[in-house]
Amino acid sequence: MSKLRAVLVAVVALAIVVTGCSRSSDTTTTSVAGSASEDVVFGQGELPATIPAGFPLPDGSAIGSTMVVTKTGLTEVVIRVGSELGAAADYFNQALSQAGFTVDKSEADGERWLIEFSDASARGTIEISKAASGISDAVVRYNVP
Repeated sequence: MSKLRAVLVAVVALAIVVTGCSRSSDTTTTSVAGSASEDVVFGQGELPATIPAGFPLPDGSAIGSTMVVTKTGLTEVVIRVGSELGAAADYFNQALSQAGFTVDKSEADGERWLIEFSDASARGTIEISKAASGISDAVVRYNVP
């Protein structure tokens, strides 16, 4: 009888551990080891609060994964854009200026397009690459040191 009880206790304990580990959420906080420990917050589906209000996004775009280094404010967002590489770059070049950002540099190397921009408080980059026919991925980095 005591062996049966021990097995049942082990099964219940395992079920509690598995249930606790299987919960998921859109945002997770993880400590990353470096020269000093920094908190990094991962998310998906929406722009983090560290991206300024009014940051331009193409119509129909989808926000993928996000990352914020809370100590420095460095923010990275992956955006799926429903247009070719050149059209996506044209959109960001125009929309950034209209939103009050300065486009400091914008150039293509054939496989990707890099836009460097700034505003009164921070600098950023947008690296655009072809994902599929008619679709591009834009990696936005804001508050770049």
